[in-house]
Amino acid sequence: MNFDQLSSLTPDNGAIQTLKDLLIATNFIDEDLERFFTLRQNVHNGDKLGWVGDMEDVGWAGSGCNPTYKDVATKFAEKEWKIGDWQIPLKWCYTDLINTIAEYCLKTGTEIGDLSSTDYMDDIVYPALDLAVKHMMWRFIWFGDTEAKNTGSSGQITDGVNIELFKTNDGFWKQLFAVCTENEGQKTTIAANSETTYASQKSKIREAGVAIGIFEDMFDNADSRIAALDGAGVFATKSLCDALTKDLKREYKLILTWEQVFKGLDVTEFDGRMIYRVSIWDRFIEKYQNNGTKLNLPHRAVFGSPKQLFVGTPANNRISDLDIWSERKERVNYLYSTGKLGCLIGEDNLFQVAY
Repeated sequence: MNFDQLSSLTPDNGAIQTLKDLLIATNFIDEDLERFFTLRQNVHNGDKLGWVGDMEDVGWAGSGCNPTYKDVATKFAEKEWKIGDWQIPLKWCYTDLINTIAEYCLKTGTEIGDLSSTDYMDDIVYPALDLAVKHMMWRFIWFGDTEAKNTGSSGQITDGVNIELFKTNDGFWKQLFAVCTENEGQKTTIAANSETTYASQKSKIREAGVAIGIFEDMFDNADSRIAALDGAGVFATKSLCDALTKDLKREYKLILTWEQVFKGLDVTEFDGRMIYRVSIWDRFIEKYQNNGTKLNLPHRAVFGSPKQLFVGTPANNRISDLDIWSERKERVNYLYSTGKLGCLIGEDNLFQVAY
């Protein structure tokens, strides 16, 4: 909530009586981040992420004494971490709250400028900030792009949105798209994404057989090892999951039962695989990748395991501590936090992506 919105809430208009009655309405839900990646702590820029692959074939015809000994190789692979910086510098002045409902929670006298330990900070700012930081993590991890540009500059970020919100690191979507560019067999094309209007993007994904065909194509073309990985499943936008639900009901009279894992994340099972409906992706795409006529790839899905999606940070926690203080000289309240973050996909061929 910004100050313009807050200023409309006054005791005189009867909207609310106290700040504790002020409910922060939000369309964003706090999803559990670590269902979607594996966290690696104490990771620094330039460090290597390595793993051991398969050994070459062994076992030749023959027996008896004095066999011929052969050299065999074991495959090794590694990728390099690229860790970027992020920061949260914020400030508040008590005069911004004058003539709003928040004025009634200000301290009195000389301490009026100190917002710490007030209802405004405790009940409005801190809860909102906690949610905003979680959204920041979602944005970096899945939608980060060190080369982000606005749509007016031939990029994908909505005009008017600050591209610095995305430049800390390259997120999983950018890396997965690069994997599919290198190996087109790992991509399942969603034709509805190529439509030129919001309405047609929405209607085409709901046509008979489309959603079912997308999921079946993903399963048919995916590396057979994916299904056996720990935590493997299809993580998909709400738009695609809802289309699948309608398609199965229409074509086969099959009703998918979605179970809420926690608020904002639902899970079901289709064709023996777990399907996760990730609604925050839809909201981010609509907000951040919208050129005013259509959305950038509004329907997406990843068939893989969180054990192959790595998030690295030099810290021992994924979120740094918040430094909050009131500056007596300036009579301004400040908040600052900073940290480092990077993302890496493990074995490229252990993903099947639809977009």
